[in-house]
This record gives sequence, C-alpha cells and structure tokens, in this order.
Amino acid sequence: MKLCFLTGSRSNSFGGVYTELFTGSISAALISIDGFISPELAFLALLIGIFTGDLGLYGLGRLFGRWSWLDGRIPEGNVNRAGQWLKQRAVWTILVVRLVPGLRLPSYVACGFFRYSFISFSGWVFLASLVWTGVIFLGLYWFGSMFWSELSSVKWLLLPFVVIAILVLHRRFKLSIEKIDMSGSSTEKESAEKSQF
Repeated sequence: MKLCFLTGSRSNSFGGVYTELFTGSISAALISIDGFISPELAFLALLIGIFTGDLGLYGLGRLFGRWSWLDGRIPEGNVNRAGQWLKQRAVWTILVVRLVPGLRLPSYVACGFFRYSFISFSGWVFLASLVWTGVIFLGLYWFGSMFWSELSSVKWLLLPFVVIAILVLHRRFKLSIEKIDMSGSSTEKESAEKSQF
C-alpha cells in the first residue's frame, strides 16, 4: 500500500513471506497431533519463530536506515511522507499487517527504517503474533484432531493438497485486497484533486 515504495512497486510480490505462518502452523499442529511433541511446545516454538522473524525484519530496516548507500536512491520527499504516515498509524499498521498477505515484509522493514520505538514495536508485534498465531494453530489443531490420526499412513500424502488449498485461498484473499486497494486509491486521488481546486 503506501509503504510499498521501498519495494519499487504498488503491488507487493512478497506474498510468500506470509505463507510461512500457515505452513509452520500446519506442521506444528500435525506433529503435535501425532504425539511427537506436546501442543504447548509446538505452539511455543511456532510463536517464537514467527515473533523473532518479525524482529529480524525490523532489524533489517534499522540496518537499511544506517547505510548511506540508500541516500539519494529513494526520493527524500517520499521517505519523509512515508515516515510521517507510519508514525501516525504505527500501531494500526502493525496489527493489520499480520492479517493482510504480503504487507509484513515492507511494513516491518519500514518500522525499523523509520526508527519506530523497538519496545513498542516488539510489544505490538508480540500481541498480534500471539493472537493470530494462536487462532490459526488452535483451529488447525482442533480441525486436524478430528481426522488426522484416523488417516494412518495416507495422511502425509494429503499434506501437499492442504498446502495448495491454503495457497489458493491466500492468492484469492490477496487479489481481493488489491482490488479494494485500487478502488481506495482512485478515491484518494479524486479527493486530492478536489482539494487542490
């Protein structure tokens, strides 16, 4: 959306980063259903992995902010506008980014780049990760418990189909978000043009 200036395109192509939550959640839920590890340990490992990955994206943004190589490569006006926009909406952005495919990478890198408070970022990201990962993991664990252990050796052959189904749903959700974004950006342009006159 507005922070995609860092990637050089209006539409973010980093949707694969978003699927890590689903593939990790599926794996953790299925391994705990099979009894290899406890559900609590599987959830904790999943949460730690997701949370530390988000902190890594923030750190990457901080690193980019220190490189003088970026000076002049991104127009300063864009940087200032994006920084102000992010600071005004940081909490909302952090929470919504967890739900919208493809926005986490540019948004969390931007939080680091614009030096949003690490303590605030960590707290909000942990809360968003805890809730969202918890919902996904518990849903998969509950759903998987109903049929997974009954499938015996065939179950691991079904896993690719489950992943493909999730990827298809992910793609459809992403397309619907982009369609909403395109209609919203045309409204923004019209209101900006009206305010100029």
